[in-house]
Amino acid sequence: MAVTIKEIAEYANVSRGTVDRALHGRGGVKPEVERRILAIAENMGYKPNSVAKALSNLKKKMTIGLLLPSVKNPFFADLIQGAMDAQKALTDYGVEIRLTEMRGYDPEEQLKKIDEIISQKIDILALTPFDDERIAKKIDEIAVSGIKVFTINSDIYGTKRCCYIGTDFINSGKLAAGLIGLINRKAKVLIVNGSPQLLSQSQRVKGFLDTIKGRYKRVNVADVVVCHENDYRAYDLVRERLKEDSGIDMVYIVGEGICGTCQAISEFEDRRIDVVCYDDVAHTKELFYEGKISATICQQPYQQGYHAVQQCLNWFIEASDQMKEKVLLENVIKIRESFFE
Repeated sequence: MAVTIKEIAEYANVSRGTVDRALHGRGGVKPEVERRILAIAENMGYKPNSVAKALSNLKKKMTIGLLLPSVKNPFFADLIQGAMDAQKALTDYGVEIRLTEMRGYDPEEQLKKIDEIISQKIDILALTPFDDERIAKKIDEIAVSGIKVFTINSDIYGTKRCCYIGTDFINSGKLAAGLIGLINRKAKVLIVNGSPQLLSQSQRVKGFLDTIKGRYKRVNVADVVVCHENDYRAYDLVRERLKEDSGIDMVYIVGEGICGTCQAISEFEDRRIDVVCYDDVAHTKELFYEGKISATICQQPYQQGYHAVQQCLNWFIEASDQMKEKVLLENVIKIRESFFE
């Protein structure tokens, strides 16, 4: 995996801006600090983006319309930061990102946002698409018009999109099954699905179910509930199912709704109920600290954002040796000791 400016900055204990200036010879960095950063970058195997130089030579400007369901969704903060850091690294080459944020997973709202973005005369549309036939049709229409389309964090099948940047969600579902099988080989699991509008979450469920069917046959699924990534609804649904079924001893949370789910579980103090979920945002870490989550599977959102901009650039200038149809980031398992000593 390519080394990012953020990783070099963390290792060198300086800001990302300082690393960017040192790597690109823009000045404003003390000579001894610049030498140290360049040495660290070389040791870490950092390679400058050669296509950026090609873009500069072409004197072309690349404008990306970035559409994310990031309002009230803390996961996307790191993804946006990664994209913006990539933009900063490529500022001298005329790369511009126009971010549009929306709340929730309403296909009609996403279609409206897409039309608004397209009207701004962009070169590339990068989005987290909802799993809906109308969205798929819209992506194909945009692609045919000459605007390249990239999917980030969640993909959509059978479209003319150029590249998907994210994790393998079937694999993340398999990892969840393996974790649950290790924690309790006879578990009775309640699955809390965040949103059926995202292919990523459906794939997490599928990967999980396929794996327990093949390898963990004594793990049973009590029910699948859909909370639409709403903590209040998650609380009501989980509390009701735990009251109805005293055998449930494991909860697998596919998307958001983590806080509501854990609040419901905390009312059943006489039962041990383990939780496996996704991502390491602030409230997840807090729940780890409180001992309410056993394990989480993380999908490296910062790297998703950074690599998405890089791939947009590769495709924009048609750097054939670096144009990919998929950029898959590794799923990373974390337990309490990953966060606290």
